[in-house]
Amino acid sequence: MRSVTPLSAVLICAAAATIDAGCHAPARGGEYATHTAASPPRAAVESCFLLFELGVGEVRRNPSEACRTPLTPASTFKVPHALAALDAGVVSGPQEQFAYDGTTPGPPSARRDHTLASALRHSVVWYFQHVAEGLGPEREQAYLRRFEYGNRDSSSGLTTFWIGGSLLLTPEEQQAFWVKLYENRLPIAASAVETVKGLLVQPAGVVVNAAGEQRFDEPWPDGAVVSAKTGSATDRSGRGVRWLAGHVVRGRRSLVFVSCVVGPPDLAANAAIDLAARSLRDARVL
Repeated sequence: MRSVTPLSAVLICAAAATIDAGCHAPARGGEYATHTAASPPRAAVESCFLLFELGVGEVRRNPSEACRTPLTPASTFKVPHALAALDAGVVSGPQEQFAYDGTTPGPPSARRDHTLASALRHSVVWYFQHVAEGLGPEREQAYLRRFEYGNRDSSSGLTTFWIGGSLLLTPEEQQAFWVKLYENRLPIAASAVETVKGLLVQPAGVVVNAAGEQRFDEPWPDGAVVSAKTGSATDRSGRGVRWLAGHVVRGRRSLVFVSCVVGPPDLAANAAIDLAARSLRDARVL
């Protein structure tokens, strides 16, 4: 165990009416940090859901501006981060453990020692901030280029650039990354890819995030396997951003999905999870 020092496609798109919302500035603690209110902008709720069947391509498309809007990836970036950490040897494997410093804020699930496996499952921000320190700015930038990930901009801060910071990607770019992951086309060690894929598999009927198990269109069809990663943050403009990106295997079908909802900072925490559940059910995937 390492001891660490403290840190100080079906495409369904919808737009709702404009909502008054407070503007929140992102804090170092990450996507579950407390924010301080400032002047209230007007934020519209927009959503985007994409479904891409491997070996087939995009199944349907109903364009929306939200699907082409650059957004903070929040904790969906833990997936490329885990891949980079394994490929670079910053962590030796899924059971590499870092010690909780006892002071870093976060939900109860984060306030304990974590391995790569548990940190990815419970979306533990501080663990991946230590991964970022281990990689350093040059390797972070190099992996963003290798993955062709969004705008590839890590300039806003080594341990926060993916949480309401300079790194942005559109839902369409998120889909492209996950398609490359599940088509084994990322330019990194195959062992890193297979390890992360295994860690993303969710328990039957739920997806897990920092708040625990969230019901997800249960019961699933027999033999269905869902892999997924959540994300939640407030971006620089004060918008709340919610993600669920993932992969479903059902029989011979292999599909990548991306669900994203953007709105006021107090946007429902499970907005993207709920959108994905409805959309996968409507598409008869789950």
